[in-house]
Amino acid sequence: MLRLKVTKRVQGGHGYQSVILLAFITAVSLLGDSMLYIALPIHWKDVGLLSLVEVGILLSANRFIRLPLNPVISWLYSKMSIRTGLIVALLTAGSTTILYGWANGFVFWLILRCVWGIAWSVLRLGAYYMIVDISTADNRGHHMGSFNGLSRIGGLIGMLGGGFFVEWFGIRNVTLVFGLLAFLSLPLILRIPHIASKERKEANQPLFTFSLFKNKQTLLQLMLSVFLVMLCLEGMVAATLSHLIDVREIAINFNGILLSAAILASLIQAIRLVIGVFLSPWVGKKSDGKWGRRSLLIVALFSASIFLFMSQFSLPVPYWLFNLVAILLTSSILVVLLDSYASDLAEESSRAGTITTYVMISDVGAAFGPVLGYLSEDAFGLKATYWIAASILLLLALQWLFIRTHVSKLIHDN
Repeated sequence: MLRLKVTKRVQGGHGYQSVILLAFITAVSLLGDSMLYIALPIHWKDVGLLSLVEVGILLSANRFIRLPLNPVISWLYSKMSIRTGLIVALLTAGSTTILYGWANGFVFWLILRCVWGIAWSVLRLGAYYMIVDISTADNRGHHMGSFNGLSRIGGLIGMLGGGFFVEWFGIRNVTLVFGLLAFLSLPLILRIPHIASKERKEANQPLFTFSLFKNKQTLLQLMLSVFLVMLCLEGMVAATLSHLIDVREIAINFNGILLSAAILASLIQAIRLVIGVFLSPWVGKKSDGKWGRRSLLIVALFSASIFLFMSQFSLPVPYWLFNLVAILLTSSILVVLLDSYASDLAEESSRAGTITTYVMISDVGAAFGPVLGYLSEDAFGLKATYWIAASILLLLALQWLFIRTHVSKLIHDN
């Protein structure tokens, strides 16, 4: 039996205010992690690494460590408040970010990435539990979209840090500033409304069981979808983006300033994240209404597949870069839709069990993405790697199109 200690359901402005605060705290925690996705594939020799395969392992390590720990952290949340979890996560994130500037050699980096992975799991599960608790069927997509869109501002600043700031000021100065920002954000946690806590009792229910669901096919399809999306897009593409641009030997001279692969990757991620701040809440809100999550999910999967295929064609540089932005935007849309889908199912059954399992499977996909991406490149080439990913997403879109599943009215599917 799992008892999850959470605040009682908060409606209206207080609920949305909590979402905004959670998003900002998450954004600050992501600064150092996001920076590495741009900096490590370019500067791996400077930090004591021996190959790009080691880069892939490091970018995956924080996700692998979360896999066995997610159930443990979920259990810990039954013993502590979400506020406590957020404080621990923010302190740990700030410390590891500062230490990134002094890391040298694979083992040191591996330890830091694993510690960061634990912090992120505590933060992410806490945020998801709170959002599920304060939202309803009519605003869940909007709340989840707002959280995803705003929290990615941290990714935006981190990506700029990896592309611009590291080049100009050095990695130690950048990581020191990012880490201190995390520590300075601690007082914001106290502004999250602390309403009288109530223990959510899921009497006589294990952490997770398929018997809780009216339609097991829906659950399995959702879990397969989040695994493959995280594997192909949030894992492989995110980790290989700057390397992909570098391989294409694209460098733009802008008013005498040479925009290298790292800087271009940062700019592309920045465009994605800025647009995502507005796009994610809008998509979430539309999925709450008559459009439904399923129809939007099918369109996004087809689009992602097409854009991945096109990324390996010799398009004019402006169109090719625009296509990369489109890939990342569809990835953001898919994450919002899948997160909202999972929250719907969590509302219908074991909240803690559903969210924990969803997060674990999401982490498995994201963890294997970077390392499999670089291993696949080594074995088959970068072009084949991207085409394989595109084919996977195409098959997934066809599955959602032709295999209709019965979903509760909470999901607003049509």
